[in-house]
Amino acid sequence: MKIKLVIWLAASLAISVLFFGELWAKLPGWLSPDGLQQHGIFHWGVLGLCGLWLWLKRCEIRSRMSAGGWSLTFTLIGVAAVILAISLPRSDDFLVLLMLLGWLGIFAVIFGRASIVPFTLLAIYGFSLAFPLLMTTWIGKPSMSITTNTVITVARVVGLPVTSTGQTLQIAGLNGQTTAATITPDCAGYTTIGVFISLFTLMMLDIPLPLRKAWYIFLIGLAGTWLQNIVRISASLTAAYFWGPGALDTTHNYISYAIFPLWYALFAYLYLRQTHRQQPKQDAKKESRFRWPQKRDLVA
Repeated sequence: MKIKLVIWLAASLAISVLFFGELWAKLPGWLSPDGLQQHGIFHWGVLGLCGLWLWLKRCEIRSRMSAGGWSLTFTLIGVAAVILAISLPRSDDFLVLLMLLGWLGIFAVIFGRASIVPFTLLAIYGFSLAFPLLMTTWIGKPSMSITTNTVITVARVVGLPVTSTGQTLQIAGLNGQTTAATITPDCAGYTTIGVFISLFTLMMLDIPLPLRKAWYIFLIGLAGTWLQNIVRISASLTAAYFWGPGALDTTHNYISYAIFPLWYALFAYLYLRQTHRQQPKQDAKKESRFRWPQKRDLVA
């Protein structure tokens, strides 16, 4: 297995240098504070959690690497993955994904079934990247209107003097300045919704719920993730009301990094409570299958 592992590492290094050299030049900029602000940080979080989950499954993967022989099916899948990785158009949004796909394709050719878990995790990471782009393209304009109307309603309920012209909101601040903010398709919250679905999938893989419970827990989480996005925009308008346009920009840029983790921590707590409630029922079913011998049984 060690020889195969060395071959995989060498081949992955070769494909990284030959086809993804631009990634290594851009990576420091992406990971800089300005780069994280421009491109976002949530997809890196999903990638990190997928990497952590991969590490937790290392024993299972290692056993398959040792036991698995050559497989025509996984060889074809691996070759197809490598071809896709090096032939698809380059985009900064998907460059890391394509390089990982190339690495994983080589891994599938060499180690066969051991690539099942990594392929699953890579699909989850890819979903977190593709979902916001697809949803913004497909239903960006309708969702933009829904977001605008909802934010206006919330702002007026809490007493903020918000007016609107189309998708542009104006709010008169306490200092006399009027701040304008335009709601775009990106404001619909599809980035955090994609992250939520990815994290929910990881939780279902690790600590699964029965499907009859999972669907409504998922819907609660989906609604809460959409709502926390409305809270984010409303909080930005509130900051503009008290402190002016600069406060709106600062709040808009950074508050999601506080609101979404807090919301997901609450959701994870609710999710885990459901799994704990499920466990006693399963234990009770196991115990119900065992019956202590009764006196009449002993007499018989």
